[in-house]
Amino acid sequence: MEKLVSEHSPSQGLSRRTLVKSAAWSVPILASAVAAPISAASTACTKTISTTTATYSRASATASQFTWANLFGDGKDFTLSLAAAPHGAANMTINQPNNLTLYTQQQGGDSLPSVRLSLDTVTLANANGGEQVTFSFALDGDPYTVTDLSYKIKDIDGVMAKDGLGGAERVSLSVGSGTYNAAWVQGSGTSASPWRLSTSAPSAEVTPDSTAGNVAVTAALLSSFTLTYDANNSGRVDPANQNIWIGPLTFTVSGTCVP
Repeated sequence: MEKLVSEHSPSQGLSRRTLVKSAAWSVPILASAVAAPISAASTACTKTISTTTATYSRASATASQFTWANLFGDGKDFTLSLAAAPHGAANMTINQPNNLTLYTQQQGGDSLPSVRLSLDTVTLANANGGEQVTFSFALDGDPYTVTDLSYKIKDIDGVMAKDGLGGAERVSLSVGSGTYNAAWVQGSGTSASPWRLSTSAPSAEVTPDSTAGNVAVTAALLSSFTLTYDANNSGRVDPANQNIWIGPLTFTVSGTCVP
């Protein structure tokens, strides 16, 4: 018959319990020897980007968006959203088929992709009505500050209005300053003195191949801005459609890039 040995028999040296305990303590020591995966390195970076490289989507005449997918390599999308709303007097309304469409035909002397703002005349009243468009920058849905924004407002013109303040179209900004050809355009881009065709402009209309009706805009630091586009068609004899074009927009973003 086999002889049973006691768990605590001194003749056995290490007991079974001691062996089990030793084995248990050895597990974390072995596990700690396995190297942890090295996470991808990330670095601070600065990018200058343009709406010419973004994907553009138009949900309606009052909502659209530029998207730069995975801009910093972290899976997050950078966006520039546009939201339009009626503004001012009721003499003008937002043109539903054309407002916020991306236009690639020649306007303002170039054919670079630009957003079209389009208004329809309701009445030839001596009043300013139109739309206000808010441009908002975001990363993964959160507001994001950009620097060194630049873009063009193209083709500001129109028959002289009866208020004696210049052409039909009136444009102003909440943020930014602009330069222009003073022989054709006047104003400071504020609500009190919007950019508009000069009373001494050589013609009431600017041709698509001309830069005469353009304003080159710059802004140093911002996360959003509003552009107000009104028209006073009181000087006309016909209920004309009015249009300007915005773009391309170029700006700088700073973030953390993942290779």
